[in-house]
Amino acid sequence: MGVINCSPNSFYQSSIAVNKETVLGLAGQMIAEGANILDIGGEATNPFVNIEREAPSIQEEIDRVAPHIEAIKARFDILVSVDTSCPEVMRAAVSAGADMINDQRALSREGAKQTVADLKVPVCLMHMFEAIRRPKDSSKAELLAQIKQDLKRHVNECLGAGILAERIIIDPGFGGGNYGKDADENFYLLAHLAEFLEFNLPTLVGLSRKSFIGAVLQEEDFNQRLYGSLAGALLSVQQGAHILRVHDVKATADALKIMAATNAQL
Repeated sequence: MGVINCSPNSFYQSSIAVNKETVLGLAGQMIAEGANILDIGGEATNPFVNIEREAPSIQEEIDRVAPHIEAIKARFDILVSVDTSCPEVMRAAVSAGADMINDQRALSREGAKQTVADLKVPVCLMHMFEAIRRPKDSSKAELLAQIKQDLKRHVNECLGAGILAERIIIDPGFGGGNYGKDADENFYLLAHLAEFLEFNLPTLVGLSRKSFIGAVLQEEDFNQRLYGSLAGALLSVQQGAHILRVHDVKATADALKIMAATNAQL
């Protein structure tokens, strides 16, 4: 899954998606490099953003994503995901051609579950703590247990709302800042990622160039976090991840080809 950020507050490549032709160029490049899905988002949630005060309006978010989705679908044969938590944006994006919803708030906003049920599209439920969590507020084992418990509740609520199990994907929610985990906790989550296989649902992982990778590398510049991100991607697949949400499609695809070629000899 290639990431195309359409928010000026995105922590990486925030200046890329400035117009339709630029986005189409990036989309074409990612597809040529091996992307199977493109994820288009108009709201930034990185540690540098106050997600309550700096959130775009509904119309702003629609304007950031819908025209690009429509243009991509008109030119390319590619699955497109919209990264949003807003029911109105979900409807506008699917109307523009989006094939799935990627919600960092796991359809917790009012009307979101019914909207996805009505739209009949796949959805990724990412874990985000409902109340602000500070790193080390619990043990790492308790953290993992809480994430699994919350995701199970979200999945059951979705099933109750009429969303088919075959349309549900889960994401344990890697990251710091608004995601409430420090580097040590994120790597614990990565080390125990295989535990999410018990859900019998596809797992999406998004750790590309994030701050916890930079913390281990002692690298504040996210432009210097590619190799660490590739290591994390390979470890994620070894732990059972089905979808990798990345900024660097070719580098990730190349690394995965080497892993696949090796695994074929086992």
